[in-house]
Amino acid sequence: MHPYAQWTEANQGSAAPSIFGALPSLPATNPPTALPNTVTFTFTNFKSTIVNSTVIGPQQRTIYRIVTEPTAPACTIFKDNENRNVAMVQWQPHPTVEIHGVASKQRVRDWIRLSSDQSRRVMEVRGVQYAWTPMDGFICLYKAQSLAPRVLARIIRVPNTVTIEMTQDALQGGMLEPCLVATVLLCCGHNID
Repeated sequence: MHPYAQWTEANQGSAAPSIFGALPSLPATNPPTALPNTVTFTFTNFKSTIVNSTVIGPQQRTIYRIVTEPTAPACTIFKDNENRNVAMVQWQPHPTVEIHGVASKQRVRDWIRLSSDQSRRVMEVRGVQYAWTPMDGFICLYKAQSLAPRVLARIIRVPNTVTIEMTQDALQGGMLEPCLVATVLLCCGHNID
C-alpha cells in the first residue's frame, strides 16, 4: 500500500491535513498506549499552529518555548527554559533550519529530506541518519541504516495537542532538540520543501 493512500482516504470530506509538505499521519483516534521506557514531551498552548507553543516535559515542567512573533512571522525561535535560543527556522524565502551544536544553517528540505520513494523523511544528526516514517497513525523515528529498526521516538497528534515520546537511547544520544525541531517542521502546516 502506498504510504499516502491511507492519509488521502482518511481525509476525504474532512479538514485538510496539517502537515503539508511533510509526511502523512492520521490523528490518533484513541489515546495511544505509551512506548515502554520513554519520556513524553507535549506541545501545548497553541491555538492554530505549533509554531507558537510550549513544550512540557517530565513533572509537567516547561522545558522549551517555540516562538514566532507576529511582527516577524518569517522566523520561529526555539528557546530553552533559561530563555536561550537553541534552534531557529527561517521560513522565507526558502525554509532554513539551524540547531545550536547539532546542525549548521541549511535548507529544511536538505536537513529532513523526503526519500526518493516519498515514504519517509531522512535527517542526519551527528553523522547518523534517522528516518521519520508514518506507522499506525504515528510518525515514528528510527535509525535509517539499521538491519532491525526499532522506534526511537514517535509523534502523536490529537486535537489541540502534539506529543512526542522518546526512548532513553534517543535522549542519551542527544536527539531531544533535533526531534523537537523535526516535530514542529512535520506538524506546522508549512511547505518545508
